[in-house]
Amino acid sequence: MRILIADDEYLVRSSLRSMLDELNLPLDVVGEATNGEEMVMMVGQYFPDVAFVDIRMPNLNGLDAIRNGKEVSPHTKWYILTGFPEFDYAQEAIRLGVAGYLLKPVKPEELQKILMEFIEANRKRKAAQNKQFEYEIMTLNYGLTSLEFEKPESLLLRAHFVGAIFYIDSYLSEEIKAERQFELCRAVQVSIDTCLDNHNRLALFVLPNGELTTVGAWEPTRNYEAELCVREYFKAIEQDVRKSSDKDLVVTILVSKECLTYQELQDSLERLQELSPLRVVSGIGKKLDITLLNQEAAKPGLLQLSALILDLCHCFQEGNYLNFMKAIRDLEKYLSKADIAGKNNLLDTMIDFINHSIDCQLIPDQDKDRWVIQLRQHSEHLLKRLPQDETLVPDIIDQVTSFIDENYMLNIGIGQLAEQFNITPNYLSTLFHRKAGTNFMSYLKNVRMLKAKELLIDPNIQIQQVAEQVGYFSTRHFARLFTEQFGCLPSDYRDSFKIH
Repeated sequence: MRILIADDEYLVRSSLRSMLDELNLPLDVVGEATNGEEMVMMVGQYFPDVAFVDIRMPNLNGLDAIRNGKEVSPHTKWYILTGFPEFDYAQEAIRLGVAGYLLKPVKPEELQKILMEFIEANRKRKAAQNKQFEYEIMTLNYGLTSLEFEKPESLLLRAHFVGAIFYIDSYLSEEIKAERQFELCRAVQVSIDTCLDNHNRLALFVLPNGELTTVGAWEPTRNYEAELCVREYFKAIEQDVRKSSDKDLVVTILVSKECLTYQELQDSLERLQELSPLRVVSGIGKKLDITLLNQEAAKPGLLQLSALILDLCHCFQEGNYLNFMKAIRDLEKYLSKADIAGKNNLLDTMIDFINHSIDCQLIPDQDKDRWVIQLRQHSEHLLKRLPQDETLVPDIIDQVTSFIDENYMLNIGIGQLAEQFNITPNYLSTLFHRKAGTNFMSYLKNVRMLKAKELLIDPNIQIQQVAEQVGYFSTRHFARLFTEQFGCLPSDYRDSFKIH
């Protein structure tokens, strides 16, 4: 909590600062102004959360200084310092939205009461603003709206961003992995609550393909502390990732560069998804930034090798014996041609990934041919394992499609559905695509568009209402999606049913 004191009397400023120091609250007195003009300058420099302002100061009186300060820092809460119980400026102060006033000499208990009330109100306001930001990010990613339809004052149009994607690699059951992911989410949420600032936003959500993602945003024209809080948040979640990892399950976080626009952030997140297999050879259980991953991708054969090993592990986890054996043959063929002898770090990280993913105790020092033999022997576990996951798959996907068919108008996310079935969103995304023949978002959009066609037949329902009833906030965005699907505007489709 950044606090600014503005009073032309040194004793008042000194006394107030001393009382603030003794309150033992999370605050920092960022400046002391001796007149109104100096106060306005400091407001633009520090963007204080709370400002205590003397009503009578030289150069610029307190109310005029507040009026100017509000234009620079609209989030600041203003408290007037006055020596008079009844003062002539009350109406103007109310009009300006002054939060309250303190009678000189200030009493410590009154000061504490004001600040405690502010802390609680500010916590609720920041949390509400952040939830709204998280919601807006999700609706963009789920295709419910488009950036071009955002209002000019939207933070999404003026912020700088950093994004990251979490990847969980483990041989544990989907139920256990899901619970571990939920535990990670709870830890990350604590870090969000700790690092939230009035001028930054921190979102945690699931991408349509099931990948857990976080985004930090800050206003670059505001104080530097907002950006620092985002940086501290990413350091904190790096610690959360390390604490969430053990010998049975490892979490890796892939982090973007600083992005100057939201579109740049989306491009960066898409690139991270493309490079995600490289964690196989770059090391799991830590932070991997996009610069390092791009450098690894430029090395011949690394991305292909990583994809082969990732595919092999996925086949085992899905219980697909035939595809697992094929993946072993593909890897054997690649290793026979690749020159990875002597690259101990590369071999160690590869083996570490395989052991964590399918619990196959490979040893780095062994010959490559011996690894292949061990992998083939390990395939026997697939034959012995009861195909319980496979028998559950159709039932799960049937329930998911039924839920979509009945709730298409809601803001449905694959994360909330995965939680209902106690599996990870990424696994549900894979199952859905395998059994439904299309991805989750394509199925949802198709249901919405077909329902829209039904509604458009009724001439009494406005197109805007149709858009809202099938889950889209922007009529223009809905019209674009409808045209892409059916080759005509919703209005033209409706007109085709008119009797001439």
